[in-house]
Amino acid sequence: MEKSELTYFLALHFTSGIGSRRLVALMDYFKSAERAFNAPMRDVMSVPGFGKGTAEALISDRDEALTEAAAQLERLPERTSIVTYFDEGYPSDLKATYSPPPLLFVHGNAALLREERMVAIVGSRKTSDYGRRAAKEFAEELIREYVTIVSGFAKGIDTAAHQAAFEAGGKTIAVLGSGVDVIYPYSNKAFSEELAASDRGAIVSELPLGTKPEARNFPWRNRIVSGLARATIVVESEVQGGSMITASLALDESRDVFAVPGDIYRSSSSGPNHLIRESRARLASSAAQVLTDLGWAGQNGSAKQPKPVDRAGLSMFEARIIDVLEAAGGPLQVDALAERAGLDVQDILVQLLTLEFKSIVRQMAGKQFVLMG
Repeated sequence: MEKSELTYFLALHFTSGIGSRRLVALMDYFKSAERAFNAPMRDVMSVPGFGKGTAEALISDRDEALTEAAAQLERLPERTSIVTYFDEGYPSDLKATYSPPPLLFVHGNAALLREERMVAIVGSRKTSDYGRRAAKEFAEELIREYVTIVSGFAKGIDTAAHQAAFEAGGKTIAVLGSGVDVIYPYSNKAFSEELAASDRGAIVSELPLGTKPEARNFPWRNRIVSGLARATIVVESEVQGGSMITASLALDESRDVFAVPGDIYRSSSSGPNHLIRESRARLASSAAQVLTDLGWAGQNGSAKQPKPVDRAGLSMFEARIIDVLEAAGGPLQVDALAERAGLDVQDILVQLLTLEFKSIVRQMAGKQFVLMG
């Protein structure tokens, strides 16, 4: 997005009452952030989701929002970019979530947002030796299969996972509950600069530059952590901990959730143990098991697509499903698969069952399907 259009897009983002869904609706209607920003009230009220009050807020906040947008662009730190919902560089898995952020500030390598294999490793700030060891070993083993590690950059498990991935030569994305120029905790400041200076790290936030790490920001941050990742691993957390929010958000989006079982006498193990007991997460005994469950074991990141499936003897509908899965290059939730294949969900479930019997597709958690190639 060119600078002028980006300025207007930022201004819309900074307008009170304009969340991600309304911003997308504005862009879909006007086809341009500048036209949306300068539209008269009667045109704004024609956009789905806009009533008189919201339209009035957009009109009245224009000058202040545009000034703030220009100021944000002027103060962008070196190696920092803004990726909007409408850019090719916006992560597809995050875009598929219920409430994707309209834009992301990225300090470091923004191309990491498009990595095909991402796993979140999250956990408590108060950790045990066992928890830190688990986070470290899971991260190290996952990056050997070219998995990018995502986490929230907090003390404890998050930082242990980031550091292990980076020190082992892998890639990692840190999602903040503050602006990308306000590193929290401050003890990670030097590490954040090391990440941003390399091609293997990125510091990410949807929040404007200068935003402080307030408590209300962290649940919103957690939805980005879970939204970027194909799966989330909870290492240590209390039942009411922030990592449990991340796990719940991942489950809401039909993503895989794993939990590392822990000592029943430690409160920091109560969260993962609860997830396993309630069958909300699979017990994670090793990174190899996680990779197998995700269909990534032994691929070493080299096979972007499964090998072509022999269509001989397949029905027209079965072949259409395979075409869609090959184009996706990974698991698809059944509703998305049905939409892309042009079939009803009930009809496609019948076809998928047949393909499972033929050992051509495999069902994963959350009614997701993937080729077995």
